[in-house]
Amino acid sequence: MDYEERRRHLRADTGLGARLHAAGAVVRGKSVDLSRGGVRIRRLDEDHPCPAVGTDALIELELGPSGWIAQDGRVVRCDFSELAIAFDAVADAVARLIDEEIRAVLASISRPRLLVVDPSAARRHQIAEKLRAAGCDPYEAATPLEAIDLIERPSSHIAGVAVAERLTQTDGEELCEFVAETNPGIRLALIADGLSAADPPRTRRTTEPRPAVDASSDDTLERSLRGFVDAVQTPPPTRR
Repeated sequence: MDYEERRRHLRADTGLGARLHAAGAVVRGKSVDLSRGGVRIRRLDEDHPCPAVGTDALIELELGPSGWIAQDGRVVRCDFSELAIAFDAVADAVARLIDEEIRAVLASISRPRLLVVDPSAARRHQIAEKLRAAGCDPYEAATPLEAIDLIERPSSHIAGVAVAERLTQTDGEELCEFVAETNPGIRLALIADGLSAADPPRTRRTTEPRPAVDASSDDTLERSLRGFVDAVQTPPPTRR
């Protein structure tokens, strides 16, 4: 498959886990560009020298219901930060998984996927409906475990998470800290609980204030969600 043919394939920035086996070494990274013709990988370690251009390689991608797929290919570019791999002939089953992943990524770009984590079903549904009306694709979770399961699915592509301050077995700040550490590209917001004077103050463990989603009235909810959606759709700072 030549360069021009590969460039005609539909492609997307996927962020899948990746392992490259080439020249007796294993290079770990994240995919930053995927198509049926090949994949570009951002290296997570620089312990191994670059495989020579043309080296046969086996690439594993964290893709599909089984977790990982393996695909043969060859190295077409390598530097200290990235590798590019051209695939050999792709089996139909693998091609379908790649196509599904790319479609999911493109859909998440056109309608950002936002997760609402709240033990209150009524408030959770209310916020999800507002997000849907604002052009987003909302997901819902009642517990932190449900939220983490959704976030960690390779095909979910969650772009932002709004978390209730009070959750079962933990609080919103703890879940936000976990998500920020494990998925730093996800934007986070806290759903304000509207504390009464009798409620004890909560200690904030983060020095960075998070955006607040205020569900005390329809007007404040729409205004605060508009700011959150705008933040999710704002591109992150360019890597240097």
